[in-house]
Amino acid sequence: MKNLGKLQAILSLWPLWLMLAGIPVRAVAQSSASQSRSATSATRAESAPLPISREETVVPASIMGTTRLDTRWRFHTGDDPSWADPAFDDSKWDKINLTESLLEQGIETYSGYAWYRLRIHPVPIPDSGQLYLSLLILPDSVAQMQVLANGLELARTKGMTDAGERSPTMYQSRAFSVQIASAAPDGTIVIAIRTWADLPITNNLLAHAELGDPESIGEKLALEKAKQWDAHVLAGSLLSLLFFSVTVLGATLYLAQRNHSEYLWLSLLCLSVTATGALETAYGASMLSDPVFRILELWAGRVFMAITLEFVYRFTGYKYRRTVRAVQIAVLLVPFTSFMKPHQIYDYLSISAQVVFCGLVVELLFRAWRRGRIEAGVMLVPFFLAATADSIDTVLDYAAAQHWLAQRFTSHRFHIGPIEISTSTLAFLLFLVSLIAVILYRFVHVSQEEQRSAAEIEAARSVQALLIPTQLPSNRSFLLESAYLPANGVGGDFFQALPLKDDSMLIVVGDVSGKGLQAAMNASTLVGALRNELSHDPATILSHLNQVMLGATAGAVAGFATCLCARIWPNGKMTIANAGHLSPYRDGRELELAACLPLGIIPDVEYEQSTFQLRHGDRLTFLSDGVVEATDSKGELFGFERTQQVSHEPARYIAQIAQHFGQTDDITVVSLYFVPA
Repeated sequence: MKNLGKLQAILSLWPLWLMLAGIPVRAVAQSSASQSRSATSATRAESAPLPISREETVVPASIMGTTRLDTRWRFHTGDDPSWADPAFDDSKWDKINLTESLLEQGIETYSGYAWYRLRIHPVPIPDSGQLYLSLLILPDSVAQMQVLANGLELARTKGMTDAGERSPTMYQSRAFSVQIASAAPDGTIVIAIRTWADLPITNNLLAHAELGDPESIGEKLALEKAKQWDAHVLAGSLLSLLFFSVTVLGATLYLAQRNHSEYLWLSLLCLSVTATGALETAYGASMLSDPVFRILELWAGRVFMAITLEFVYRFTGYKYRRTVRAVQIAVLLVPFTSFMKPHQIYDYLSISAQVVFCGLVVELLFRAWRRGRIEAGVMLVPFFLAATADSIDTVLDYAAAQHWLAQRFTSHRFHIGPIEISTSTLAFLLFLVSLIAVILYRFVHVSQEEQRSAAEIEAARSVQALLIPTQLPSNRSFLLESAYLPANGVGGDFFQALPLKDDSMLIVVGDVSGKGLQAAMNASTLVGALRNELSHDPATILSHLNQVMLGATAGAVAGFATCLCARIWPNGKMTIANAGHLSPYRDGRELELAACLPLGIIPDVEYEQSTFQLRHGDRLTFLSDGVVEATDSKGELFGFERTQQVSHEPARYIAQIAQHFGQTDDITVVSLYFVPA
């Protein structure tokens, strides 16, 4: 009885032992009921003593709450199925603490398999032989695990395989829990955790472990899953949704302004970021394995760089297209080198490609900003941050290691409410905000410019009606036809066919330098002066128009005009004078005319006049330089030889064939067929 009293006193102090060991314990009973269970426990202990080793962690069989299992773990690299045996002697293994990295505890970097073992000794509940415990396991990142208790498997992660089978596959591992229902005959439970990761490992793949009652562990598990969801899924999903919204915005702007292809490439750029975000979300949700994700991410990043270069090229109007194309091709070829050995080849080429890409983007935007495009300067810093987002964490780590920044910056994690975001996510958010601001500004600015241009073109069209007659005059001696194809909404070409009182015909064809409204206004000035001209002598008319042109361009941007003036009588006599214009063709042959300066160059020019005699059936073709200067996709001119070959064709045919060849300027063709009565 004396020994029984001593044992009873010792067992009654077990909560104190747990408190000294640093394990929180909640009382499960009080007063007389507690004393009764203690007496019963003492009797059971006397009949079946449970020796407690110094290497064991003592826990109650039922915990109201949770307790951390961070200490007294045994650790060893390698893989052996016998290490799951609870009778295995792990006394020679390293002792580790889960709260410290392996390097800090003197364990070298390794790769592949490693085992964790922990021996716990639950103190049974009096009057009950059952355990009421659950174990919470928190793997580190892509660590794969197999959890065993007393040699029996309780759970494993998605990518873990049995010994001897194919190698495991890395997935993002989520927190999970297992229930411990029974102990060994000696009252102990040996927890063995087999881990694997195919990368250099310096931290514990077993990041955290807790023991507690199933309800509390369930609450902790839900909390950990919510944290992992916020860190790996929620932020990426929201970022992808934002970029997809800008994708739709870019496509809408492109449909509204088809002549601005930068909106289309903006849409494709944001779509590539959306696809990358979707990949990261799927990876964070353990839907993609690490090898598959790395390959897809590799290509997605290079496609993003190529599309970004195209967008910046079109946005800034950069002239050196071949340079951009060469960098794009090089960037898209880099992923193929990842299959080459040694792997350093890919690393060097990848870094070089990223440096060239960032440098070219910065140069394009900087040059555009220097040319006065403010929006390019606004996008300069955000573009650079987005282009180097993958390198920001590395730079911060290095800066913290050099003590340039506080160590807290190496975590690279920030919280906006429940959402956990990284520095790269912040860089892309800043990039997205700048994109939206700049593109909307650009769209509004372009819309205003287009409205202004539309108003100018509308005004110019009213002027154009004065320059190009809608109906040609009829005459019993002459058959006239014409074709006019402006390169833009309004051009600087003009022609007039004026019947005179003596049944002669005055034909004037001209081309004012420049394009747009200003050229049309100068042409209308010449046409107005021509219609008010009293003289019908071609050389005199050109002299007068020369003075008018000089007056029209005085004090404004310097300009000139070429002009050809011909007067044809019913008997076939023709007098003609030329002011720098293309000579007309007579039945497929160019007429030789004296060369003279265009209108508006110098005052008091005397224009030489030539006389010809037309025969019955002769065809005269007057045209502007838009026919000769038509250029195909290879840069070849339509030229004088082709012009001469088609000069005997109808006016509309000549204009259309030059247009199809490759129109670059206004095209005007006037044909006169001489058929005297």
